[in-house]
Amino acid sequence: MVLTVKDVKTAFDGVVIEKGKPEIELFFIIREKIRQKEVVLDKKNITPKKKKEIIELFEKNITIELIREKVQKCKKCELYRAECHTQKVPGCGSPYTPLMLIGEGPGFEEDKQGKPFVGRAGKLLDRLLEKLKICREKIYITNVVKCRPPRNRNPLPKEVKACSELLEMEISIVNPRVIILLGSIALQYFGKKSITRERGKWFVYRDNIWVLPTYHPAFLLRKTGEALKKSKWQVWNDFNLALKRLEELKVIDSIVR
Repeated sequence: MVLTVKDVKTAFDGVVIEKGKPEIELFFIIREKIRQKEVVLDKKNITPKKKKEIIELFEKNITIELIREKVQKCKKCELYRAECHTQKVPGCGSPYTPLMLIGEGPGFEEDKQGKPFVGRAGKLLDRLLEKLKICREKIYITNVVKCRPPRNRNPLPKEVKACSELLEMEISIVNPRVIILLGSIALQYFGKKSITRERGKWFVYRDNIWVLPTYHPAFLLRKTGEALKKSKWQVWNDFNLALKRLEELKVIDSIVR
């Protein structure tokens, strides 16, 4: 079951929304009131059980459902017209996680299944998460662009710019404490240039989000021998560095198995 905007508007009492406000702002306001425990429900019509159900449904569906809808409707660049494109690939996972992973864009399998990181690189990421005892369903994974570029090329700057509103919405709604950037395209989105120089180095985004760049799993798949061994250890150390920061922030328990 997915709550509609009408359900949310009628169920939550005391949430003042100016007429004409975009729906995305409605979700921001109500989400913050849920987090701050300021939500008041109409006791005449909403039982305590129903209140619990509404909040649970809201947390699981509403905040991210709007973005999924916007992704599916997006026609801001020409990627959706590409021959290789069959469907958009929005982010997936928990919108209330302290950890967010951002890659570059969908590949063949992602385009086929409509989910990020489900191809060879995704399976490698899954193994890494499993070894670290991180539950994939408890984190949020997305890409800079939501449509597969032709021949799996890097997305063009104008394509990244066209998709930036969606990514910024995801970051705002999830509001993670830590973001791990997977690869150079994700790093460049945040204004940095060299993944080899910036890998493993923290920087702060929006004043309160810790961001750590590391190599994309696809980069590891192209390596062999000692170069592969070295790169794997670097990514392993970067992820552990991120987990250490989450532990310091006292939020790591929400993502581990």
